[in-house]
Amino acid sequence: MFRRFLARVREWVSIADPDERIDGSGEAIVSPQHRRSLEADRELERLSEHAEDRDREQKK
Repeated sequence: MFRRFLARVREWVSIADPDERIDGSGEAIVSPQHRRSLEADRELERLSEHAEDRDREQKK
């Protein structure tokens, strides 16, 4: 009985055709706050610097 149950669970969880699997980059999945790409970090830095420059000009 337990073997049948285990076999059914394995069948339910398994993917019959390996081509149907979703291939990923192989990198570990991390929390959303660490998912940003290098380009996104650079763009955020650029926008931050632009905002600081704009604020300085407005204070003059």
